[in-house]
Amino acid sequence: MAKESPLPVLTATVDGILGNTGGISMTLPSGERCTGKWSSIAPMSVGFVAGSTSGTVTSGMASAWATAFGSGVYVGNLPGVNRGEAILVGERGTVIHVEFFTGSGTASGTGVAKDNLNNIFKVLF
Repeated sequence: MAKESPLPVLTATVDGILGNTGGISMTLPSGERCTGKWSSIAPMSVGFVAGSTSGTVTSGMASAWATAFGSGVYVGNLPGVNRGEAILVGERGTVIHVEFFTGSGTASGTGVAKDNLNNIFKVLF
């Protein structure tokens, strides 16, 4: 997908946003339907420091953050910011892992996602 121009915008639907867990679903540009669960946990923080815009971390979701936002990203504990994750599984075998942060008491946030084909996505909501 990264070679497509313009880059595709994918839209997901979630339920349970007034709680800290729920369902999530989306359809990929290929038509593959993906469904799963999301959950948000205790307050955490994501921030940025001055640094290179090219990621140097090579494994896990840290590499997805570095690719999407640059290598100056950091994650740590901070009251009022909740960390969450979601896993979606597609009917054709696609698996998407999402990591995100929201403000406590809000339904808005940002994050990254990475699928089992090594596509990396920015997540905004």
